[in-house]
Amino acid sequence: MTAEHVIRMTQELFLVALVVALPALVISLAVGLLVSIFQTVTSIQDQTLSYVPRIILVGLALVVTLGFSFQQAVAFTHRMFAYAAGIGT
Repeated sequence: MTAEHVIRMTQELFLVALVVALPALVISLAVGLLVSIFQTVTSIQDQTLSYVPRIILVGLALVVTLGFSFQQAVAFTHRMFAYAAGIGT
């Protein structure tokens, strides 16, 4: 296995990890921004107001995108096993 193969596999790993995590990260960012704006406008500085909506909506986003994320992870695993089998022969 050459360094190029390792770099390509690592790049693919990080790309799949980003694709799987991106929906939850975007939802968390958007909810955090909206809650911060709401807290600034209303001068409410309650900590639970920041965490509770974020936890609920990120959990909902994870449930909604679970099928897609699982497909991406399984496809990546199949590609890595096929690549490992090709190297072994």
